[in-house]
Amino acid sequence: MKNENENLSRGELLQKLALAPLAIGAFAALQTEAEAAGTMDPKAAQYQTTPKGAAKCINCSLYVPAATNPTKTNGACNIVKGSISPNGWCKFYAKKG
Repeated sequence: MKNENENLSRGELLQKLALAPLAIGAFAALQTEAEAAGTMDPKAAQYQTTPKGAAKCINCSLYVPAATNPTKTNGACNIVKGSISPNGWCKFYAKKG
């Protein structure tokens, strides 16, 4: 029986190497969102899915945007747990500097 690694063509090897950065990037994006997951209950933070005037999560320094389509897809927060709307707001809003 031959070892599969010994039979890789140059094209197959290049294809696998080209996909590695994509897989690493996807993993890093998921890791960042997981690390940002807050622990406070949304109700305790007075979280709402609508902005309060011009203040909204996408402009907050605590907000971690989604890796894909960050202005439309829910992200995460460093304080509030759960899925956070980019257009939401909570009492911990801190405008990005």
